[in-house]
Amino acid sequence: MALPLILLFSLLTIFISYKLFQRFRFKLPPGPRPLPIVGNLYDIKPVLVRCFTEWSQIYGPIFSVYLGSHLSIVVNSAALAKEVLKDNDQQLANRNRTRQIAKFSKNGMDLIWSDYGPHYVKVRKLCTLELFSMKRVDGLKPIREDEVTAMVESIFKDCNKPENKGKAVVLREYMGMMAFLHITRLTFGKRFMDSNGVIDEQGEELKGILNGAIKLGSKKSFAEFLPWFRFLFKAENQALDEHDRRADSFTKKIMEEHSLARQKTGNTKNHFVDALLTLQKEYDLSEDTIIGLLWVSKGNSFYLFTCFSKLPSPNAHCEVKYVALIEKSCH
Repeated sequence: MALPLILLFSLLTIFISYKLFQRFRFKLPPGPRPLPIVGNLYDIKPVLVRCFTEWSQIYGPIFSVYLGSHLSIVVNSAALAKEVLKDNDQQLANRNRTRQIAKFSKNGMDLIWSDYGPHYVKVRKLCTLELFSMKRVDGLKPIREDEVTAMVESIFKDCNKPENKGKAVVLREYMGMMAFLHITRLTFGKRFMDSNGVIDEQGEELKGILNGAIKLGSKKSFAEFLPWFRFLFKAENQALDEHDRRADSFTKKIMEEHSLARQKTGNTKNHFVDALLTLQKEYDLSEDTIIGLLWVSKGNSFYLFTCFSKLPSPNAHCEVKYVALIEKSCH
């Protein structure tokens, strides 16, 4: 009985000594005093930006924060941000990937969350010279024009309905739908909506996947910061695995559809799926890299437009007197 206790105590002592060595090995910036195991998790307020601003007023423009067992260094000035992001960009280029981000980015196989190295250089070259080149951006201009025109026509049509006469127009819903359709056409080459304005089955599946990604990505999990207790959060792990499977299945179906269409017609279109599949051999892209590039870029864009559509604002309504301008644009 005494031997297991001695062994346990020895392991605990070694672990604590290692943590203390890691903490005092380097001269760290000042910061709030962390508690054992949980660090500063209990000191963090709901709005993280305001919390960091308050701490910067106490500890200075650079300070240390322990999120559970993870040490984070926060900079809160333009000069330090330039030093981090520009002057020492290669040394500080790697970004910590949470479990959610690791799943969404295929463990850093995309561009945004990849570690600095040969893969990052290759994917950045692909994005700079191919995906976001001026030639491709100009080639996608008709898609942007189509979706903006369709949105304006939809607003004009709804404003002229008898039941809407004299009422204010909420523009956020129209802009959110325009953004969704715009991004789907740029990314997947499909509108996912019929002529009557009804989203099809694939479109509903896509919206479900994106909403699930935002929900999982924005959820704060103690398991992320306390890795010793991750076994207690089986439901979160299952949700992540299910989302990953669902997104992979959807993307592979779209990729298969485009591969078959390209084989039949021999034509390559400008949208991202066709571009990545066409350049797959030239840039030695794995399937995970293609899926990661598609979902992270699309998910970030959808997140921004979702936040915009939910943002309360006194300018959220447009008076009907501006319908004349919309009518003029339609014609």
